[in-house]
Amino acid sequence: MSQQINLFNPIFLKQKKTFSAVNMLDALALLVVGVALFYGYASIESLNLDRQSVETARQYEQAKALLAQASLRYAPKKLDTGLEAEVNNLQAQLSARKATLDSLGMDTLASGSSYAEYLRALARQSLPGLWLTRFRIAKGDAEMEIAGRALQPELVPAYIERLNQERAMRGRAFDSLSMTQAEGVLPASASRTAGAPAKYSYTEFQLVSSHAVLSGDKAAIELPGAAPRSPAPGVGSK
Repeated sequence: MSQQINLFNPIFLKQKKTFSAVNMLDALALLVVGVALFYGYASIESLNLDRQSVETARQYEQAKALLAQASLRYAPKKLDTGLEAEVNNLQAQLSARKATLDSLGMDTLASGSSYAEYLRALARQSLPGLWLTRFRIAKGDAEMEIAGRALQPELVPAYIERLNQERAMRGRAFDSLSMTQAEGVLPASASRTAGAPAKYSYTEFQLVSSHAVLSGDKAAIELPGAAPRSPAPGVGSK
């Protein structure tokens, strides 16, 4: 009887060394190269982020400066109390003048005429050398007063005749006419020649219809006038 004996033992085989020194050096070299590449990439990205951060900060400061300039330019201004008071005063004057114009143009007197028609009639019949100092008309068109001055007394009848040609004045009879002589002083003027008179004579007249004197509370319109600068022809009624 035969018997086989197995003398093979795996420990006697030549073992392959997986982690040899060469392999470990190769792996370490690959690791170092990988770390170096990653560090280089990270450094580049960090530089890019730094540049972007600097640019963003610059744009932010520029936008903040522009915002400050815009806020300063378009900031609401404080109200000027003096200007506001002046505006209110002018508005009050405008309202008063509008009311006066409405009264002159729209109020109708008993005769069917308006105040404006009388004023237009006086303006159309201006006469050189004659000017008005006062014009009053009472409510109801019953009383009227025309006062003025003329450089020559004969201008007064001529002026009355011209007024009678106006439709608003036609048919009106003046109850009284008073005329007085007076003297006026010419203002100083560089154009006046030496020796020229500084005074001038004029006739002051007053025309009243219906009543000899008009009471102040009945007067609807009063136009104060002034003497002309010089007694030269061409001065119209005011």
